[in-house]
Amino acid sequence: MNPSMNKGHTLIELLLYVAIFAVVSLVAGAIVLNMLFGKAKLTAVEEVGQNGRMALETVIQRVRDAQAVNAPAPAASASTLSLQMADAARNPTVFDLSGGAVRITEGAGAPVALTASEVSVTSLLFSNASYAGTPGTVRIMMTVGHANPQNRQEYSFEKTFYSSATIRKK
Repeated sequence: MNPSMNKGHTLIELLLYVAIFAVVSLVAGAIVLNMLFGKAKLTAVEEVGQNGRMALETVIQRVRDAQAVNAPAPAASASTLSLQMADAARNPTVFDLSGGAVRITEGAGAPVALTASEVSVTSLLFSNASYAGTPGTVRIMMTVGHANPQNRQEYSFEKTFYSSATIRKK
């Protein structure tokens, strides 16, 4: 047989090329999907963190600016926090949980959500750690999860935030 006549590919070579291409395509596809799911998970983590920190900082700031804790009573816990404020327009300032959102109500104003619709607050607990003769101290525990209506694993994330704040002496 003349070597110059053997220019075509055999069926085995063709199958080998197709198999190599398929393996490379599957690996590339898996990497791309992993990157997309990783980005979705990171988005959920960031959203929960930002909303939790912002709501917590708002509560802490209002406690520090308050004159007294109306509710819960000393040594008690509740899902609602009521603060006595010096400014009549902001008195009382109330924090509560409604429909998965932390809300603030200042004075006679309407409640305003402190958390976005992308997250859902599943628990909110205020503990009054005050005792007679001391400024009010409030401990806060709040569990925030990413809103995940389709139950997709990459958007599943929940974090519990803990903090405390003491009324400043004026």
